[in-house]
Order: sequence, then structure tokens, then C-alpha cells
Amino acid sequence: MLSYIRPGDIIWDVPVVLFCVWTVVLVVASLIVLSCLRRETKKFQKRLSKADNKEDLVRDIAKLDSIMARYVQQFLGQGILDKLANSLSKDEKENQIETLRVEAKQWFATKVEELNGMKFTEKVVKRTILSAIRTGLTKHPLDLRGSRRSLEAAKLFLEVEDNKEKMSFLNTSMIIGTKSPEPDSSSLVCPTVACQWVTSKFLKLLSLLVSHPNTIPLLFVFFSFVVWLYDCITDMVIIELLWNFKIPIMYPVNESFIAEEVTYLSYQTLTIDLYAPLLLLILLFSLMFTLLSCSCSRLSDRYRLATMYARPLCEISGQNMQDPTTLLARYDFQMSQAITASLPQFCLQFAAYMVTLYMLETLKGLSVDQATQDTVQEKIDSFAFSSLWFSGMGSGLSLVVAQYTAFKIQHEHDLTFSQRTVYFFSCVFNTIAMMTSSVVFVTLILLPVSTYIGRYHIMILIILFAAILGLGTLISITLAIFGMDPTTITTDRVVTRFQTNNLLTAFLRFSQVASGQWATLLGATTIVGNLFSLLTINLFLPPSQLLIHPFCKFYATSPRSPALHYVIAKQLVYYNILLITSSILLCVDINEYGFNYSLTSATKNLLVYANLTGVPCIFLALLILFKFYSSFDIWTSNGVHLVYQQDIPTIVDSPESGFDEEANSVFDQTNLTLLNPDQSEDWKENNSKINDDSFEDSAPNAESTVISNGETTLTDEQNESTEADRDNLTKKKRKIRIVKHTAKLNRKMKNSCCSFVTDVAMVDVRGKWVNVSD
Repeated sequence: MLSYIRPGDIIWDVPVVLFCVWTVVLVVASLIVLSCLRRETKKFQKRLSKADNKEDLVRDIAKLDSIMARYVQQFLGQGILDKLANSLSKDEKENQIETLRVEAKQWFATKVEELNGMKFTEKVVKRTILSAIRTGLTKHPLDLRGSRRSLEAAKLFLEVEDNKEKMSFLNTSMIIGTKSPEPDSSSLVCPTVACQWVTSKFLKLLSLLVSHPNTIPLLFVFFSFVVWLYDCITDMVIIELLWNFKIPIMYPVNESFIAEEVTYLSYQTLTIDLYAPLLLLILLFSLMFTLLSCSCSRLSDRYRLATMYARPLCEISGQNMQDPTTLLARYDFQMSQAITASLPQFCLQFAAYMVTLYMLETLKGLSVDQATQDTVQEKIDSFAFSSLWFSGMGSGLSLVVAQYTAFKIQHEHDLTFSQRTVYFFSCVFNTIAMMTSSVVFVTLILLPVSTYIGRYHIMILIILFAAILGLGTLISITLAIFGMDPTTITTDRVVTRFQTNNLLTAFLRFSQVASGQWATLLGATTIVGNLFSLLTINLFLPPSQLLIHPFCKFYATSPRSPALHYVIAKQLVYYNILLITSSILLCVDINEYGFNYSLTSATKNLLVYANLTGVPCIFLALLILFKFYSSFDIWTSNGVHLVYQQDIPTIVDSPESGFDEEANSVFDQTNLTLLNPDQSEDWKENNSKINDDSFEDSAPNAESTVISNGETTLTDEQNESTEADRDNLTKKKRKIRIVKHTAKLNRKMKNSCCSFVTDVAMVDVRGKWVNVSD
């Protein structure tokens, strides 16, 4: 790389020194955090060995589950407009909700009184009931319906506790009776009754536009597709602009300007012909990964599941069919573009832009004749791509949405609005930090070898691969030094059992494969894509990394979990190695290659923005994440810390262990659902795809009476005995509906819309909650 320093340029200026200082600050802060994480992990092991589940003292949790199921069923069909309308006018449905709220509060009052009789302190009683709500209503970490019920139950319980604290401040006692509570003071009130009535009816009329349960899920699926499409189109626009940009200028590629020793190459060959095909290669690989990994089929899974959770009638007990494997992978399409193309495209686009401008400015400064300087200046003025910022915004939006969506895999229905807002801002700051740090690293790598890779294009792949491999080695060594090993973590693991004999199953257990000639193609593409995605995933916000890591997944349950400690340490180590390497490269570029950062406005602004949005945004993202758990999370902010433990291996080879039949029984079984007469017709209309049979059963049943599920039949002798028994029974009858969830239905729920692919492994969620609170 040729260098050019103008008179008055200061190479070691404030931005360069400040960048190195920020790196040192991050290293010192990270060492402190890593030491604290090691200490917290040791404390966790002690808490785990002494865990006592006081929530077992809270009995009759099934009654609360029934109450909350009806409570969620009542307000589930209401949208935001409906809720605003109901705040203005109380209707019959709102009265039913208030009745269920009172019933739930009475249940809480009873349990508080029971625990107070056991001489527990008020703080312990509060944590015990909250723990019982979480463990009793949420069967496992991927129980989205149970997590929604537990959130609403916790909000009601904390509302009672808050009222207690307010009343105790006045030295009075609060008694919860059967009387309906006072209207919420936060409800909207219009100046006049007529205005209030008109506003209420207008909002209800407006809510009809989005009242169908499929409308909101369809809008969110469409939004996901739009984000993916916008990111792809902006990348294509940049590639097209680069490819059509012509630079008919010869560039000296050696250090001497003496007669025959000077070697010239076309500037087009050194820059545009190098970076445009490289960007196209990354984009095509991302699209092929999305296609061959069948991530696009997950859009239909996401829409179907979102619709199911939005239907009020699906809250009844007989339809609580939740396939953990499908739930875990339902957002794969939305994240496939972000984790394989968004960050690499952004880094290479801006790095190529800055390297090209820097080489043009260098050529302009070293040129002797005025004609060459004018030609170069004309090209510099015309090289300002305004669309580059639109592409950067698309990459940033894709990364923010991917991090937020990754956290929603487990917590889609148990987050309050304030939690969602706080976590979203944390994702925004972390995205800014990871984009800034990465583009500085890539730019500082390409600057000193810009002419070399311009002559030998294939070497850019080798240099980038070597840099990534070196970073990975340093990160692995650093994590090993601090004792951070994910294989030693025994809680919050995602356990899987194989259902295919593919040779690549150890690396593809969270993916889909095909049979026959497609197995190798899909498997190899998925493995390469998963390895490539680690470059982006390891820089994600720590809780977002847990369930989207391609090889080692964990549940995000509590900030005390060693799994969260590990990903926090891993993210900090990644940032430290990235910035330390960038600082070393910056110093080497200045001393050895005469890099003048102030030569162009692009490189100068790069260091200024890196100082403002690099390390500070890392600290802000982690600080907001700390605030998220300490103040906004409804469980941890009240001192409730639960982790999920499974006493089975992380990877279960079901054909050999005989585990397959037992595990499949969780889904492939016939469930008996008792429905009220007024529910049966509505349920039948909304669930016409489920094969059901109706019959009239007399109570009590005779011993010889057999209910057939379609697989067994009665002999003539058994039929005669059954008829004889029925003649002697009383005629007190009740309506029963048998809902049969057969293996065919379960395969339809588990398989994607691609008929020739199947999941490599099924997620097993059998385990127990362990209380590690103080």
C-alpha cells in the first residue's frame, strides 16, 4: 500500500490515541466482570446443591391454572383498540374479567394466609408464591401458553402486594372480598358522557379491522419478510453500483517510481473487480443457505403457531399441544439472513468504500501532473454512494430484529411492554457496537494488503479466513483460561433426541435434513452456514445467543444461570480480542505502512465514530441488560431465580436407548377433553381439522364397556354384554367429546411444508424447575 502524508497531518492524533485508550478500559472492565462471573458461578453451584423448593408448600395450583386459563381466554381476543374501548365503557365481557381477577386474588389471599401461618416472613411468602406460580403454570421453558398465564398471575399477585404495602403505610389492613374492585384510575375518561360513548363505539368499530385472530400474526410475518427483503435489495443495489462504477486509472503497485521499475495495474482491477464479486458471493451464499436449510418453510410454522396462541378457544386444556422442536425453530427464516449476511455485507461494503477512497486520495497526492489529479478528484466526488447508508440501515435493522426475535423464542408471551422496550434498546446499542467494532477490524486488515489482494484476488479469502481462525483460537484459549466450558453446565440445557441416522447429526441436531441424494447437499450447506453464522451470533446480546447458537443451545431462565454467565463472558472476550487486534493493527499500519487516517473524511470519521459508538455502546447495552433483569423482569426483580434441570444426557440416541417410544408418547396420544355444551359447537367450528368422535356415556360405566378409538373393535359377544349392561344403567347422561390427536396430526405439526425434509432431532423438555433464590 502506498502512503501519503500531507504537510500538517498528525498521524498520532487524538482519535487514534483515544481508540487505544478505550481498548484498555474495556480490557480492565472485562477482567473485573469475568472475575465476578466466576464467583457467581461458584455461588450458583452452592445454591443448586442446597436448593429447597418451598413452592411445594403452595397447594392447589391446578385451580389457579384453571382461573388463569379462563382469564387469558377472556382478554385474548381483545386488541389494543378493544382494550382502549373497554376502558371507556364497561361491558359484560369486562365484568367477567373483573370477576376472574377477584377470584384469582382470593386464591392468592388464601395462600398468603396459609404461609403466614407457617411463620414465614413477608419476603419469603412473596417469593414462595411467585415461584409456585412460575413452576406450577409453566411446565417447561418452551411452554409459551403456560408462561403467558404465569405472567398474568404474577401481575395480579403483585398488584395485591402493592395494595398491601400502600395500605400498611396508613396502618390499616386490606381485606379482599367478593365486591368488584374500583375502576382503574389509569383508564381513559372523556370530558362528557356523550364523548366517552362515541369514542368507545368508534374504537370498537375500528378494532373490527384487526379483530380476526389471524390478522396480527399475518402482519408480523409480513413485517419479517419485508425486513428480509429490504436487506437483500439494498445489498443488491450496492453490488450493482459497484459493478457499474468504472475507474479508468492506472495505479502504481510497487514502491518505486523510477522508470522501468514502476508497475501499473488498472484501478478497476484493484478495487471494484475485487469487492463487487466478493459481496455477491456472500449474498448468494446467504440465499442458498436460507433455501437449502428450509428456513423459508418456518414462516408457515410461525404463522400457524402465532394464530394458535391468538385464538381464545385454544386455551382449553385439550388443545395444549406445543411441539418444542417447532417452537424452537419458528423464527429461523427471519434470523437466517441476519446471522449469515447482514454483518459481513455491512463490514465489506463500508471497508471497500473506505479503502477505495483512501487509495484514490493517495494516488491524487502522489500524482505530479494536474490532469491526473483532476481525474482522480472527479472520481472521488462521484464515488459518494448515498445508497450505502440505506444498506447500512437495512443491515442494522436486520441485526436488531434478529436479536430481539431470538429472545422472543422463549419469552414471546411473558414480557411486559416495559420489558420489551428496555430489551429492544439494549439490542440497538449492542448492534451499533458490533457493527462499529467489526467494520474497524475489517478495514484495518484490508488497508495494508490492498494492493496485494488487488493483484491476487483469491488471497482476500485466505487473509480473512486466517484472521477469523486466529481470532477464534485466541478466544478459545482465553475462555479456557477463565474456566468457561459450556459442556460442564448442567442446567438450562436444550436436550435433543435423534430421529435420523445421518452422519452429520452431531452438528445438525437443531436443523433439518433430507433423505437420499438430498442428505449430503442439505447437510453440508447447513454446516457451512452454521459455522459462518458464529461470526455474528457470538456478538449478539447474551440472552439472545442462548437459543440460536447452532451447536450448543441453552434456555434463558435467570441471570444466575451459568449458561448466561458463559455467554456474557464469551461476548466480552470476543469484543476484547476484536478491539485489541484492531488497536495493534492500527499501530502497525501507522508505523510500518504510513497509514494516515486523516487523509480522507471517511477514515477520519471512522475512528471518531468508533470512539463514540464502540466501547461506550457495549457498556450501555450491558448496563441496560442489567437494568432489565434487576428492575423490569417480573421474577428476578422480586428475588425469584429459577433454572431448569434435566437428568438426561444432552444428546439422546433414541434408537439405542429405547427412549423414542416413551418420548413420543408425549405427543402421540389420545387426549380426553370435557367440554361444556355451550363450548362444543364453537370449538367444533374453529377446529374442524381435528378428527373427533362424540358419544353418550352413562355413569357409572360397566366393566365390559369399551371405548374404541378407531384401532380396536368389539366382538359380537362383547357387544351383547355391553348392551345388557346398558339396559340396567340409570339414564343420567352427560355429553363427552373425545379429541384424538393421532400420529398423523403430530407429524403435520412437526414437519415443515417441505415434504422431503425432517428435523434431525426432537427437543425433549422433560425436567424440573429448581429454585436457586436466596
